Amino acid sequence: MAKKFQELVKQFSTLRSYTREFLIYGFKSREEITLSSPRTYDNERRRLESLLHDYIESQTVNNKKIYRLVLPANQADNPLHILWQTKSFTRNDIFLHFVILDILAQENAFTVNEIVQAIDGYLSLFNDDYLIDSLTIRNKLNEYAQMDILRKEKQGKQWLYAVNRRTEFTAKQLQAIQFYKETAPVGVIGDFLLQRYKAPSSPFCFKHKFDNQTLDSEILLFLLQAIKQKRRVKLFKANGVEIRLTPLKVYSSCESGRQYLVGLHSGQLYSLRLDYLESGELLNEAEQFSRGQERLTAAEATSWNCSFTARRPVSYEILLHLPEHYLYQRLLREKRQGTVEMLEGNLYKFSIKLVDPRGMEPWLRTWMGRIVRITSTNRTWENQFWADVTELNSLYGLEE
Repeated sequence: MAKKFQELVKQFSTLRSYTREFLIYGFKSREEITLSSPRTYDNERRRLESLLHDYIESQTVNNKKIYRLVLPANQADNPLHILWQTKSFTRNDIFLHFVILDILAQENAFTVNEIVQAIDGYLSLFNDDYLIDSLTIRNKLNEYAQMDILRKEKQGKQWLYAVNRRTEFTAKQLQAIQFYKETAPVGVIGDFLLQRYKAPSSPFCFKHKFDNQTLDSEILLFLLQAIKQKRRVKLFKANGVEIRLTPLKVYSSCESGRQYLVGLHSGQLYSLRLDYLESGELLNEAEQFSRGQERLTAAEATSWNCSFTARRPVSYEILLHLPEHYLYQRLLREKRQGTVEMLEGNLYKFSIKLVDPRGMEPWLRTWMGRIVRITSTNRTWENQFWADVTELNSLYGLEE
């Protein structure tokens, strides 16, 4: 029997995978996607078209429909935040949500038995023998307590439940939330908060931000909690591989928007892309957490990005010709742990020690035409860099 299309989903992981395949990698066709069957492909594509109908355009090219994501002109909101509002619910979920909040609206604390008895009064109004057992009600109360919707307190041998009071925000605090929900990790939480208040339109507009980072918000929040609690974790990759490590730090690239986890695995620093991770589980306390932090701090001094190797650091000196002052200011902003020395004739010497210079290559290519000379003992990398430049010149017909 064919699976019926529904806009809501039980698990976010499937929607997350297809959103990446459709929007981040360019709306792959049925033949290009191997995640599941063609029927699932159609359902997920229609779901995304429905959820993001204001941001998706399609056109036909060579009898083939092509889709693209159109972002709003005022980049003050992340359209992908709406994907976190797609969770499906059962009849019990929707019934208990309104009934429990209605019972606790008096702002008094009630025990589980008192809440169960009150719910029985609501159930008596149904004519279809609709019943809910006390264990389901207890689980829903504990779920809401964990989500901070309810406050859970112990009195004697019994647990009491009450509604948490709604937090009120000033106009300036709402503006702060509007800003940080687009620039800080797990910004979808700020988006949810703003939906509860009649906040005015955001006064901010962003030139560069990475909306696709919200797809990794769940796993990012889990990792930040593990780092705060200094716990080891078991991570599950999208390809089914499991790995256990001590999470130490999360890096976010300002160039590509990719996010990386760096942890201690088998005594060595190990990095993982967050978009490759499916889920995770907390394990025991990390006994080597402090030692791992010390190793990471030492490794950061000789690493351009989060690629850590056991190689010895090598010194690199790049001579740049920068006649415009703003280029010098840009070099000071982007030099990271390197140093800049001003020479004569608008020449500047950029010096840095790295264990792996390949991470620096994308940044170094942005200075193409300004590089006068590169000096290092890593002749293999230097020769390869200039060979790539020569090949690039040949593509534009510049052989010399």
